[in-house]
Amino acid sequence: AAYCVVATESAGRQIPIAFLERVKEDFSKRYGGGKAANAKAKSLNREFGSKLKAHMKYCAEHPEEISKLAKVKAQVSEVKGVMMENIEKVLDRGEKIEVLVDKTENLRSQVSPI
Repeated sequence: AAYCVVATESAGRQIPIAFLERVKEDFSKRYGGGKAANAKAKSLNREFGSKLKAHMKYCAEHPEEISKLAKVKAQVSEVKGVMMENIEKVLDRGEKIEVLVDKTENLRSQVSPI
């Protein structure tokens, strides 16, 4: 499903994006699993229209909370990136150790006992 929001420039980016995230999550919970795909045109307006208004009102009235949440999400994303890099490095080291072990075993098998 595609989601779109139009906002004034003064709204910035965080508030409209937070609104879209809230709408997407709520809509998916309510109408996931093909319910929305099978709905007739405008049949969800009455039921979900009030939810859109509530999400919009919340986002407009809580910009500080949305800003804090955006900062936390950015920090979590940054930490996730660092952790992924660390995991890749550990896996690379593990592969290098395996190669060294194989080489050592090959050398042992090639050396004749004295």
